[in-house]
Amino acid sequence: MAGIGFELRRILRRGSYFSELTAYLYSALISSGPWLMSVLCLSVLALYRGPAAAETPHEIFRSTIIYTYAFSLIFIGAVQLVSTRYLADRYYLGEEKVTMGVFYTCALLVLGVGAPLAAAGYQGFALTPLYKGCAVVLFLLVSMIWLSMIFLSAIKDYKSIVLAFASGSAVSVAAAIWLDRVFGPAGHLAGYTAGQAVIFFWLLSRLLTEFPPAGLLDKGLFSYYKKYWDLVAVGVLYNLGIWVDKMVFWSAPDSRLIVPWFKTHDLYEAPVFIAYLTIVPTMAIFLLKTETRFYEHYRSYYDKIMQKRSFRDILAEKARMIGMLKESVREIFIVQGSVTVLCVVFAPQIVDAVSLSPLQTPILRISLVGAFLQGLLSVAVIILFYFDLRKKVLLVSLVFLTLNWLLSTLSIALGPSFYGYGYCYACLLSLGLAVQILSHSLDNLEFLTFAKQPMS
Repeated sequence: MAGIGFELRRILRRGSYFSELTAYLYSALISSGPWLMSVLCLSVLALYRGPAAAETPHEIFRSTIIYTYAFSLIFIGAVQLVSTRYLADRYYLGEEKVTMGVFYTCALLVLGVGAPLAAAGYQGFALTPLYKGCAVVLFLLVSMIWLSMIFLSAIKDYKSIVLAFASGSAVSVAAAIWLDRVFGPAGHLAGYTAGQAVIFFWLLSRLLTEFPPAGLLDKGLFSYYKKYWDLVAVGVLYNLGIWVDKMVFWSAPDSRLIVPWFKTHDLYEAPVFIAYLTIVPTMAIFLLKTETRFYEHYRSYYDKIMQKRSFRDILAEKARMIGMLKESVREIFIVQGSVTVLCVVFAPQIVDAVSLSPLQTPILRISLVGAFLQGLLSVAVIILFYFDLRKKVLLVSLVFLTLNWLLSTLSIALGPSFYGYGYCYACLLSLGLAVQILSHSLDNLEFLTFAKQPMS
């Protein structure tokens, strides 16, 4: 999403504290919009219900939202990276007019495969047919929002994107409250779903305004699934790795069955989700500064190669690129590290403020560290993608998934005092592997660059 990052950097050039704050707020909302808005909606709706928020209907609603975001993110991973690569290659050839054709093709795949999968997935749940129908529609809408975000960098209209999420979230809250009074739990979910529809169709309208019309099918995209199968694997495995620890705890002996087959883990779930919110600064800094500055040096490095500049000039640009990366990581460490440390110190107050049990304080603290490490892991993975090290990213994703699954399972066996450590150590070890691969790749970048070129 470097394109939006460049647009936001124009705000920074105004040179005032207010403009810098504005740029970071826009960056935070764009990079973490779906997650932030869903948490905000859940919080407001829980407050509206008051003491009744602990009752089964609200727990079913909350689990529906969590399951929807979890499985839609894993599902869209099979489409996300391949379509991004295909679109980037076509843009490089100056063929921006294919944008809507690629979007329509991806949409057909998402809706055609997602609808029967979601319907089959909810088949065994002890819910009313109306509620199941709303849940399937919500799954498809959230999946389409994830898909739309692939194309946001091309739009560059960050104000419209933020307005879409803000307006849709407001509709979700208002409609959920109103329809709940008329139709009960199904109406509650239908109201929330209506707000997500507002977000999606708002984003779709921006795409339709920005790009010329195109056919419903771009056949060239399908060849990329065979050519770049590793991108499909990375998209699914990495997103599954993010959620596998929650799935492990949903299957733990001390998990709780709300209704078949919605499960929750009262001790583990909430602290981890709160910890995720604290890494918004990392995502905002990366979108606003790190990726844009890195892209400038990255582009300059390869431009010098294409222009057949001297080897000294190429190495000098490589040194500037590496220096910029180190400076950006240092900035993330300072800002995100400060946020994480403050949250760790004031974890008891945070737990009390959100009405959790004091037993969850240690879990929140270790999850805060884990979330910080996961944010850095995401940054490292994106940089590896820039150098087309797909097999290396696949290895990192597989290691992350395996470690998070095994270590989370081990933490359950060891008892509640170890909850969260599996996730944290999985992030730490995976980050160590990603950094080692990135460091080695940067040290040998010129060799990797020229060795990939055809011999003729």
